[in-house]
Amino acid sequence: MRYGGYKNPAYAIAEIIDNSFEADADKIEIFCKDKIEDSLANMVERMHEIIVTDNGTGMTKEDLWESLRFGEGTRRARRGIGRFGMGLPYSSLSQCRRVDVYSWQKPGEVLHTYLDLDEIQGKNMRDVPEPKRAKLPDILRDMSGAGSYKSGTVVVWSGLDRCSWKKSSTMIANSEKLIGRIYRRFLGSKKLDIRMISVNNSYEVSADRHLRPNDPLYQMKNSSAPPPWDREPMFQPDGEKPEEVIKVKDRDGKPQAVTLRFAFAKKEARKLSDTGDDAGRQPHGRHANFNLGVSIVREGREIGMDQNLVITYDPVERWWGAEIEFPPALDEFFGITNNKQDATTFTAMTKLYGVESHDNPAMESIIEDDKDMAHIVKRLQARIRQMRKVITIQRKGTRSSDPKRHGPDPTDKFRGRTEGGNRGTTDEQITTQDEQTRKEHIQKELDGLVATDDMNGFINDIIENKIRVVFQNASYNNPLFFDISLEGGVAIIKMNTSHSAYNNLMSIVENIPDDIEHDEAVKRLRDMWSGLRLLIASWARLEDEESNDEKRKMMGIIRTNWGEMIEHFLKR
Repeated sequence: MRYGGYKNPAYAIAEIIDNSFEADADKIEIFCKDKIEDSLANMVERMHEIIVTDNGTGMTKEDLWESLRFGEGTRRARRGIGRFGMGLPYSSLSQCRRVDVYSWQKPGEVLHTYLDLDEIQGKNMRDVPEPKRAKLPDILRDMSGAGSYKSGTVVVWSGLDRCSWKKSSTMIANSEKLIGRIYRRFLGSKKLDIRMISVNNSYEVSADRHLRPNDPLYQMKNSSAPPPWDREPMFQPDGEKPEEVIKVKDRDGKPQAVTLRFAFAKKEARKLSDTGDDAGRQPHGRHANFNLGVSIVREGREIGMDQNLVITYDPVERWWGAEIEFPPALDEFFGITNNKQDATTFTAMTKLYGVESHDNPAMESIIEDDKDMAHIVKRLQARIRQMRKVITIQRKGTRSSDPKRHGPDPTDKFRGRTEGGNRGTTDEQITTQDEQTRKEHIQKELDGLVATDDMNGFINDIIENKIRVVFQNASYNNPLFFDISLEGGVAIIKMNTSHSAYNNLMSIVENIPDDIEHDEAVKRLRDMWSGLRLLIASWARLEDEESNDEKRKMMGIIRTNWGEMIEHFLKR
């Protein structure tokens, strides 16, 4: 009963919001009340109650009585977002020890009942108490519009022993983006107004927010995205067909529409900040990282975000968005769970495609058994890969192409070699070419790799800061891991983003976010170690397969010379 599988308190509250919306409510208030616990010597406030109010149609005495009985919910219509009828008791007791429910269908005729775990465990409660007339909680008379509603419902959670967010400020901060994403369609269309309020035991307000929609495709205006992207779309629709519709038969054989939507970041959203920060480290980049994955939407309400098709260690993944939407008639097809947090059949298929185990006989069998779902996921994967290619090419003026970020360490090593009497081609170019000639040669090599608007500033930075090495991402249809151009006194190293070595080595540790989780950091390091071993092993195999003794001898000489250079560059 207390392990309802809710990922966090916001998902549990979403169950209450579902019920309110199904009762035709368009105004919902969520009060998070703090108080100082007597047991805390340092007098720290902790969240004591959560109160959810709505202006819906309210419940009759019988419906209110049934609403707190497990498995006896009153809203079971197949259409609608609150279908399963299990939300109120399960979601409530997954977070708290007591839930009180007040409901009325006429002004002043408020009915009340409750569930209390302490009474149940003490065997003093064997059934939900019969609803009786009562007054609304004091907090609502002064701070809420609930007292003036002609009809409505109030849910009060107290004894928050299983709520993982301990302070109201944390509750609101964490819920704002998540609840705003779950109900983005209704918030964006003004069908729903959700207000979150943080108060202390004296009813002093510390936070009061009307939630804005959080759109993972970043197409909505007046959203929760950081400025300026709260007022204009941060992403652009993908291609000529940003929306695809696939027909699938429901359990009655009737065709139903499954809609796929795609978008990726505008070039302006990927630019460095004035202080040189990557877009991913800026507020809008961190916001996009929260929305990583494929958004699963049922009847306008988000079920969750699936990340099985995401390269989770690659920070560039945040710059595309995908959404799959379907009607309630396809609940069984997608495998919607009772708590509306997962689409199990869909996620099982994305997991198969995500690990790319196409040589797995078990996978082939599963795909054969569910061809419709496999077709949907295959289309999603194909479109996501297409967006990745565009995003990779689009990376102009970002961290990977900023010489001030990637230049200093290699540049110092180049200078050290020059000062030690080891002159190279780029040293001669600096001596023999004037500044304008150098700029022209550098620009020729960077054409098509750096945005035209950024080119002059980019080259000026190279010249003014005496940068000797520039790393730039490119995409080649050949086996080169990287290409090198020696022009204008600069070694321009072009990393082939289509090469497996880039995807399994460079991208793992490129653009590491400031707020990286420990487990993710450990995984990246292990993947990097594995990739380095394979990189060295591939050279060993190259020598192993070379049958020409002279060529093999030359490989050994190159390996020795490179080893000496590596020693110089990596020596600290």
